[in-house]
Amino acid sequence: MPATVTPATVLVLHRFTVKPGHLGAWEPLFEQRRALWDAQGWHTHRVFVETDAEPKVTWLYSGAAGTSTPVEWAELEQQTRPHVFGNALVRMVNVEFLTEAVPGEAGPLGAELDRIAIMRRYSIVGDWDDFLGIWRRIVPLRERHGFHCLFAVADREKDMFTWAFDFAGQWEDFGSGQREYYRDPERVALRGVFDHMADYSIHPAHCLV
Repeated sequence: MPATVTPATVLVLHRFTVKPGHLGAWEPLFEQRRALWDAQGWHTHRVFVETDAEPKVTWLYSGAAGTSTPVEWAELEQQTRPHVFGNALVRMVNVEFLTEAVPGEAGPLGAELDRIAIMRRYSIVGDWDDFLGIWRRIVPLRERHGFHCLFAVADREKDMFTWAFDFAGQWEDFGSGQREYYRDPERVALRGVFDHMADYSIHPAHCLV
């Protein structure tokens, strides 16, 4: 089970898309960028790459606001640019839940991992506190059904909630794998969570970190 952590200072949600067919060239460049960033006092908590369509990356890191950018960053940015789309989104977010990977849960692309991640993003309407009150009851219920929460962050300014949990199976098995969870009377009682979701997306992902 992933280890729960408490991030220091600010948590950043950084999302962007790698061009199809460019993952092999992008990954080593990203690892260099991440190492540079971490050397400046930032700490990478999690990195996920969605695997069912264009590879969307979710990078979560924390550190002291105002940390300087390494000089080498510009060169790596230039080398990386041909491999990614110009759709990067960088947001300061509030943390609801955060873990760090344990052995077997994360690794380079292509590595055989024990579980896959399920990435979920909700466009929130209505009262945030009401939504979070329901969601906080959903998390332990999912845990009892074998889905471990990996992280959850709220961007209230943009009304966007992003979270992920793991699944012991393949994406093709995910629908059938959560039937018992949705049939659980406790989960049925929490259907009001959909009152707060104007839209949502669900994608399988590989955990890099």
